[in-house]
Amino acid sequence: MSGTKVKSRLIGFSSVLSKSKDEETNMNEFDKVEVELNALKGHKTSRFDGTMQVEEVQNLLQKMELSIQDLEQGLECLFRRLIRTRVSLLNILNH
Repeated sequence: MSGTKVKSRLIGFSSVLSKSKDEETNMNEFDKVEVELNALKGHKTSRFDGTMQVEEVQNLLQKMELSIQDLEQGLECLFRRLIRTRVSLLNILNH
């Protein structure tokens, strides 16, 4: 990533830290984890409680891991289907 892109992301995330919980639900898992890690690292939130925030980050990471596993399974299924379709098309062309 370029330096300006990183800076713009950090500026964007610092504004996210001040958003309400309702607005946080619209963020994806990666954004939520990054916001919490930045808050934990910089102690930027007034609700900072080290233990609770570490647990929250761990919970978010577990949810993200499950989402990634679901994506991997879906991609594997899609890949297998694409291979079968390719084989079918090649068989049609060869006959």
